[in-house]
Amino acid sequence: MTGGGDETARSSQPDGLRERLHPVLPAVYARNYAAKFAVALAVIAVVLAAVGFGSYLQIQKQVVSDATTDLETSAMHRADSIEQWRTTTETETIAIAATGVYDTGTAAEVRQYLTTAATAESSQIRSLHYVSTVDDSQLIVASTEESTEGRAPWAVEPAWKSPVLATINDTTGTETVVQSAAYADGGGHSMAFVTPVSDGDGALVLVARVPTEEVRDGRSGFETRLLTGGGDPLVDGQGGSAPLSQDGLRAATAGRTTTIETEDRVTTYTPVNGTSWVVATSAERESLYGPSRLVRWGFLAVIGTAVVSLGVAGYLFGRHTVRPIVQLRDRTQAMKEGDLGVDISTTRQDEIGRLYDAFGNMRDTLRSQIRQAQAAREEAERSSRELERQNERLDEFASTLSHDLRNPLTVARGHVELLATRLSDQETDSADLQSHIEKLEDAHDRIESIIDDVLTLTRKGASVEETAPVPLEAVVTDAWDNIDNKSASIEVTGSRTIDADRTRLLRAFENLFRNATDHVGPEVTVTVGLTEHGFYVADDGPGIPTDAVDSIFEYGHTTSEDGTGLGLSIVKTIAEAHGWRLYIDTTYPDGAMFVFADVFSEDEPDWYGTEFEWGRPEADD
Repeated sequence: MTGGGDETARSSQPDGLRERLHPVLPAVYARNYAAKFAVALAVIAVVLAAVGFGSYLQIQKQVVSDATTDLETSAMHRADSIEQWRTTTETETIAIAATGVYDTGTAAEVRQYLTTAATAESSQIRSLHYVSTVDDSQLIVASTEESTEGRAPWAVEPAWKSPVLATINDTTGTETVVQSAAYADGGGHSMAFVTPVSDGDGALVLVARVPTEEVRDGRSGFETRLLTGGGDPLVDGQGGSAPLSQDGLRAATAGRTTTIETEDRVTTYTPVNGTSWVVATSAERESLYGPSRLVRWGFLAVIGTAVVSLGVAGYLFGRHTVRPIVQLRDRTQAMKEGDLGVDISTTRQDEIGRLYDAFGNMRDTLRSQIRQAQAAREEAERSSRELERQNERLDEFASTLSHDLRNPLTVARGHVELLATRLSDQETDSADLQSHIEKLEDAHDRIESIIDDVLTLTRKGASVEETAPVPLEAVVTDAWDNIDNKSASIEVTGSRTIDADRTRLLRAFENLFRNATDHVGPEVTVTVGLTEHGFYVADDGPGIPTDAVDSIFEYGHTTSEDGTGLGLSIVKTIAEAHGWRLYIDTTYPDGAMFVFADVFSEDEPDWYGTEFEWGRPEADD
């Protein structure tokens, strides 16, 4: 059987971040609110600066990327325009050369055809010339400029020599166009595009204006140049002021667009497809990356403004927060030193004002409590002195009771024994007188029991000074042997070692066993066993009435004619002196069960039946 009512409360408090950081923080920071506030402001400023700097780097990176992309886009657009002009011009040259008029027509007919073609085709055409190789002559036989007819083409324009000769000497195939170098032509620059005619002997020379306006960039600060693969300007006057990068030229000649940055300029080199030409577009770094400078100054302005604002806010907040707290600390220190008349007042109505009011109320309450505590202490001292006097009188009473009752009781027992001896010597029938003598002996035994109980209550006290490990079963066995157990039986269903005053625990078991034999009968069976946190004593009697459970441990309570009414109250006193709880388990169905709780904890080791049990000292009996 086990009793109920045992509970174990557990609580834990985790070690927080503040507790872990406290040993490594400077003492000034740990004890000074102003230092904490300054550190907090500094952390905010650092975080703002870090976030702002990161944003600045990201924006600057984006600005540089956008500017570089813009420069590359401009260069590729110029290259595409030049390529489109060249492709269109070559297509026009091949189209004009693809006709049979050169073989069957007269010079006048060819001239008329060229004039019509020049008018109908692109406006970039300056002139058209047909160079014939009939009779091994290399002369211009028809042209939109009649003044050039009958002359060698390179006599008209030296730049025509290489492409004309290459075409006439069949170094190129049909529908292949060879360009000359660009040359100055009046107010602009021109290039000659030469291709063999489809029918007849000779070549067509188409002179087209170089669209220098396609090379110029409308963007302010951008400089665009059209270069040969070697880096020479394709058009005179477009040398530019920016130095050229051979790496950029080689990359563009290989067909790759690349951007080269120098100390003061950024240049993009891009190829013109179908040619060895290179378009180089450049800009000054300061002009190209100008927005990043604005971003940098904006970042510095924002951070500076934030730091100054935090500083001003920190000063104002600290002035209106830290100073009042320091003043309040000084005044509470005066209260700690015993000055409860210190002035804790303020005109502020905010949180600081309410904090002052709270400390003022605390001071007033503390003064009142001190006065009450002093009065209570004086009353306690008076009560203590009165209790000491009562204890002294009670001890004197117990001593007087023991002395004054035991002496007459001893004399009375002696006379009873003498009378019993003389009656036993007489031959007459003395059975009736013998029964009276037995009643006198029972009365004497009851008086002796009352004296022992009174002495126990008055002299043993309500606390146990010393305990020792004792085996529960051994104490139960000794207590059972000490009483008149008649025909009763004892069962111990479980045992362990407990810390107790063995003498007083022995007396508790004796009282419980006598209570069982007196109230249940001489053939009662008493059971002693363990609970989760203690032990119990049970009998197989009728149990305790429900209306008597609350009063059974009161002094003087008894249902037996021979009982003193002190036995169970002494048991309860002994249990409470050990710090245990004693209660009756009303759910026990087979009789009365007295449960001793809080005797040992769940994790307390049990030394019962081990060599450690016998090696530990026990309390003296």
